[in-house]
Amino acid sequence: MAPCPDKPGVFRWQIQLEDGSVVHAPYAFATRGGAEISADLWVKQLCAAV
Repeated sequence: MAPCPDKPGVFRWQIQLEDGSVVHAPYAFATRGGAEISADLWVKQLCAAV
């Protein structure tokens, strides 16, 4: 989870996969909690696809 450098008060996540590639949040979130929920759901989807 990281604040967006170009938009103060907005958060984005990024997930590093086992192969070293990185998936970035397609959207910015107004709260850290919202970004965390989204990241958790993406991790579940990515794990299910493997």
